[in-house]
Amino acid sequence: MINTLPLSALQQMLEALPIRIFWKDRESRYLGCNQLFADDAGIADPAIFVGKTDFYFFPFHHAELYRFNDAEVMHTGEPSTLEEQLTMPDGQVRWVRTHKAPLRDSDGRVIGLIGVYEHITEERRRLESMRREAIIGSELSA
Repeated sequence: MINTLPLSALQQMLEALPIRIFWKDRESRYLGCNQLFADDAGIADPAIFVGKTDFYFFPFHHAELYRFNDAEVMHTGEPSTLEEQLTMPDGQVRWVRTHKAPLRDSDGRVIGLIGVYEHITEERRRLESMRREAIIGSELSA
């Protein structure tokens, strides 16, 4: 059903979502992204990402970790959710929650990945950590 939509409608859908979206090929080269993702990298036009890797846009230590995580998702064929740091164009470092999933062709072979992320605050990270600890504590005492 979605493959019957015009490309412009799909692009409008990606831009309407309040999350950052990107997709890559097997070599972790960008195939595309939405405007929010490009904005976080300080890039005006998302088309600039096409064919480039994280090393072009992000500090080496972050790009290296992003690529490692990409490779793991593509190798295992399993989605991954993690919290990681993102360096903004102004040098500020933010925490983001990233979800990556394999992209597959019609035969089920992994041909890349799609990722989404959202910014999370330190306060939210602290509260979620406390909640996890409380859950683990109640399971241990039961």
